[in-house]
Amino acid sequence: MTAIKGIERLQGIISDQEISQLNKAANTHKKFSNIVFEIEQADEGELAVLVEQEQNSSGNYANQRTLIKRAHEVFDKVVPGSIKLNVKAQEYFESPTAKVTPQWIEQQMLDKEVRIKQIAFDTGINKSDISAWINGIKPMSQIVKALFYYYFNSR
Repeated sequence: MTAIKGIERLQGIISDQEISQLNKAANTHKKFSNIVFEIEQADEGELAVLVEQEQNSSGNYANQRTLIKRAHEVFDKVVPGSIKLNVKAQEYFESPTAKVTPQWIEQQMLDKEVRIKQIAFDTGINKSDISAWINGIKPMSQIVKALFYYYFNSR
């Protein structure tokens, strides 16, 4: 399995062994930092690569400069100097709903002087479900987190 989306575009430009080297290097970045690569365009004169970091368990995310550096580390060793390497980087940005926890909801309720009964009335959600999410009894899906995030940010 390939670690670089669109790597088939390099066939005929570099050898199969070099493609294998690229995959190996990309797999390392995928495994440890969840950095992924995509070849958007490849021809005899130019190679356009998109590098982006997806969510990872460590919570450490690279900025654009570092992502571009990582792409050059992977591709410069293999791609001939006659081919111009253009790298676009896409940083990872955490969803604003990621901060929604039972504690966050409780704090918002205190700050905005909202009770469970009011949330239930405004949203049409059963009070017992709201209570279970706030007390941590029932896990919150991403949709539920989004609901609470936008509910409290609209008040």
